[in-house]
Formats: sequence, C-alpha cells, structure tokens
Amino acid sequence: MNITVRQDFSEFLKFIKTLSIETITHDDKNLAEIRKAHVQFLALLTTAGELVFPSGAAQAQFAEDYTEIGQKYLGEVVSDSSEFIMCVLLGLCRSSGGTLRSAIESYLKAFSAKEQPLILQRTSVPDVFNDAAGVKFFSSGVGRSVIADLKGIYGDLNAYVHTVSDNHMFGAIAIGSFPRWSDKNVQLIALFIRTVRLFIYGFVGTRRDLYDRFDHRNKVIVNRAMTRVQRRSAMGVDE
Repeated sequence: MNITVRQDFSEFLKFIKTLSIETITHDDKNLAEIRKAHVQFLALLTTAGELVFPSGAAQAQFAEDYTEIGQKYLGEVVSDSSEFIMCVLLGLCRSSGGTLRSAIESYLKAFSAKEQPLILQRTSVPDVFNDAAGVKFFSSGVGRSVIADLKGIYGDLNAYVHTVSDNHMFGAIAIGSFPRWSDKNVQLIALFIRTVRLFIYGFVGTRRDLYDRFDHRNKVIVNRAMTRVQRRSAMGVDE
C-alpha cells in the first residue's frame, strides 16, 4: 500500500474512533432546536406504537383498515424520521432532506395503498400525491389540507436535495468537517417539525376513532405535537 494512502487511512480511522456529536449540545440555541424536534419525534413514535405494535390499543383496527402494507409503510415513516434526526445532527443536510422526502412518500402510501395499490409502483412523486388525494383518508377537509401542505414542504426539500442555489449549499469538503451545525440544520429541523405535525394532525383529524383508543398518557404526547389551531381542528372544536 502506498505510504500516503496508509497514513491517510490511519488518520481516517482516528477520526472514526473519536467522532462525537456531543459538541452540538454545548450551544443552548442548538439544544432548543433539538428539543422542538424531539417533541415531534416522540409523538410520531407514540402514534406508531399504538397503531403498529401488537400492544397498541388501535393496532388490530389499523391493520384491518390499512392492511400489513399500511403498517409496514407507517413503520418506514418512523425509520425515515429517525434517519433524518441522525443526519441533521451530523450535519448531513442533503441526506436529511432526502430522508424527510422519503418519510412524506411513506406516509402517503401507508394510508393509501389499500385503496390505491398502484401507488406502490409509482416512480413519479406527483403521481404518488395524485393517487393519495383520491383515497378516503385524504379526501376529508383535514386530509386535503395535509396533502396541500405536504406538497409545499416536499418542494422546499427539493431545493436542498438538488442544490438549486448558493443558499442550499453546505460547503463540507471533507469527512473531517462533520459533525457541523449551521443555519441549514435549523431550517431543515423547522421543515421536519412542520412535516411531523402534519402527519399527526392528518391522522388524528381523520381517524379520531383510532386516536380515541390511545392510552391517555399517549394522547397528551400526541396533542403536544400539534399547534393549537391543528388541535382544535382535529378535535372538531371549530366545526
């Protein structure tokens, strides 16, 4: 092995062994953003736990209404959201945007696949949105609102993923640049919060019957993830 390659590989291994994201927590502003994202992520985990896991109070009915495919894709929503968090903490902003887009697509498929099986074969994102818009879950007032807002967020994420301007460039030129924190992290976390709020709002507002079966402690966690306006709308207060 060339001596330069060997020396550089040694430095690379040293970086891997010492890599830590702890420094991100040394800034109170960073912590505030991470805390807001955690509120949403915990609500998403809680919702999935009630709907997907055998111990969930609404699991059986969810499986009947949306089948195993629905459960699988709702699990992917959680998986994508978990990956988003790890990527954004490391400063992998373009990857963060990609995984959050994937979460949106998985959410649409979770509640649409039973009525529109063709959605699982779609390679065009507009087709995925169009298929989802035609199913019962997304045909209510809440569902239509969620679809429209998710489309907007998806477009914003495209700007990061495809680097449409200097404002969407990240400037990390080597592995040793990570982890890093910048205004891009904050912007992407804001998009994550909006997205998961829509996931929660769409579910609670459309399937109150399933939400009502949740453990009362889990309801508190889920409610906290929505805005006041979303919560009132989902609960039918303003009807």
